[in-house]
Amino acid sequence: ESNGYFDSKVLSRYHAEIIFRNNQVFIKDSKSSNGTFINGKRLSAEGKESSPIELRHGDDLEFGVDIVNEQDKKLMFRKVAAKV
Repeated sequence: ESNGYFDSKVLSRYHAEIIFRNNQVFIKDSKSSNGTFINGKRLSAEGKESSPIELRHGDDLEFGVDIVNEQDKKLMFRKVAAKV
């Protein structure tokens, strides 16, 4: 078992799991606060664990959401995002 670490204010301590099974890759949200998204769709509600979802070539994978300062509308913290 391995862990990845991102120094990010928008990620939960145990945000998501990446699962390798039968030459396929799956992602599962682990009850995160700010969500895990595939192609813009959140995998589960806040604080709820999702079922594993298969990742496919070309998917947009996002952990968390951008956090913007309400007063001056400046970006404070950026989500972690990648194309599969």
